Amino acid sequence: MPPIPKPFASQSISDWIAQLQKNDSPEQRLRALQAIGLLGGPDEITRWAVHALRDNDSTIRALAAKLIGGIRLSVSDETETLIASLLQDSDPDVRFESARALLRTKSKRSDHVVPVLFSFLDEEETQPLMVAAILNTFVEAEVIPGRVESELLPRLLRFLDHDRAEVREANSTVFAKWPAFCESCTDQLLPLLDDSEPVVREQIALAFGQSKINSEKVREGLRIASQDEDTEVARVATEALQRLGQD
Repeated sequence: MPPIPKPFASQSISDWIAQLQKNDSPEQRLRALQAIGLLGGPDEITRWAVHALRDNDSTIRALAAKLIGGIRLSVSDETETLIASLLQDSDPDVRFESARALLRTKSKRSDHVVPVLFSFLDEEETQPLMVAAILNTFVEAEVIPGRVESELLPRLLRFLDHDRAEVREANSTVFAKWPAFCESCTDQLLPLLDDSEPVVREQIALAFGQSKINSEKVREGLRIASQDEDTEVARVATEALQRLGQD
């Protein structure tokens, strides 16, 4: 665990909990919740994060949902219902963190998450860092609603040549998780084996190897990638060729 910042360690967690409950200043309540997130154990963090989900300050509600999702423990039906209600929050950060919390805690309400996350992907003004975070959320979730696989691909194709590396990296990781996507967009993905970012090249090589698309175009792309200057990209591409029966 990283060292606790001194401003937080200067008070006990009991003091921070009291501040979260009683302080009239949103800034001080936010600070208290941050301290609880650093000082408390999983059960204690979850308890007070659930309390903070009802706060009238949206920044605090967003942090509370983020803390619950970060712990990844199953929560009660009552808490799930409360988090799900925040999917309609006026603050986009609250909606995003609540959606991510429901996926990370394997909520039975995860179906409600998909439209929220898709709406962010469909909005031109959504910041690249949030786009990347949404794509990574789909990748990391162990249980994904089935509709994602049928509706996500058109959105992924929009980000193939995004000018921000973090978006292209997250996007390529989705293809590595769902290699079946490669079958319908092989020609669009092949140029990514020459992307400027090694992570993108590696993940697309991994996706092709797992997809079992044994075409000459794919093999040729992987053969070139197997000579990549990045040793990890070269290794993954070599292994992908071997999966396709090529030495």
